[in-house]
Amino acid sequence: MPYFENMAYTPTANPTRLQWDLKRKSPKDGARFEQTAMKRVLAPEIFTRPEPLWLEIGSGSGTFFAKMARLYPEKLLIAIERAKVRATRMVDKVQRTQAPNLLGFRGNAIPAVIRDVPSERAERVYIMYPCPWPKNSQRKNRWYLHPIMPHLVRVLQTGGLIIWTSDQKFYIDEARWICEQVHGLKVLVHGEIAPNSYNDMDKFEGPRTTFEKNFLSVGLPCYELIVQKA
Repeated sequence: MPYFENMAYTPTANPTRLQWDLKRKSPKDGARFEQTAMKRVLAPEIFTRPEPLWLEIGSGSGTFFAKMARLYPEKLLIAIERAKVRATRMVDKVQRTQAPNLLGFRGNAIPAVIRDVPSERAERVYIMYPCPWPKNSQRKNRWYLHPIMPHLVRVLQTGGLIIWTSDQKFYIDEARWICEQVHGLKVLVHGEIAPNSYNDMDKFEGPRTTFEKNFLSVGLPCYELIVQKA
């Protein structure tokens, strides 16, 4: 398996460990982190546009949102990617698409969400196949244990969705526990990916992203979690 070839174990979801993670975190940790997340990624005028906002964190080369922009011309889609090579491809693809409702940015999504996105502005946030940070020493980097997580909830409007996908079951299971137990989000979908009324799989001819294609092509299952802000 891609992330665990050199590891002696495969992580599993552990609510007891998650509770321990949360107990050892100080509110000051998040405050200190936010003080360092000062660089602006998204201009304020973007959010004066009237369309409902869909945000993709870690958009890779932009294949998924380029197609989604054509499917949903009435939505404003913003794709953010930090990695230089992928982000360059993504920005180029966005420009070639020439969709007026699609914006692509190379930058760090963490300060973008913390500093730039207004509260209750996003209708959907997509986190598609993030690095699972499998080692115990890396746990704090997982999105649901990161200081950004309260901001992901903050920027969601009432009824808004966070849509997670991963090739690692433990990651989706832990994300569900945090979303339900800590942030009070409603679980709409949880389990191995299959077409449903939220994920638009039925509108794609095959996998939606490059990672999804790579995993499914070698017979690896993929999982999803779709949660809603009440």
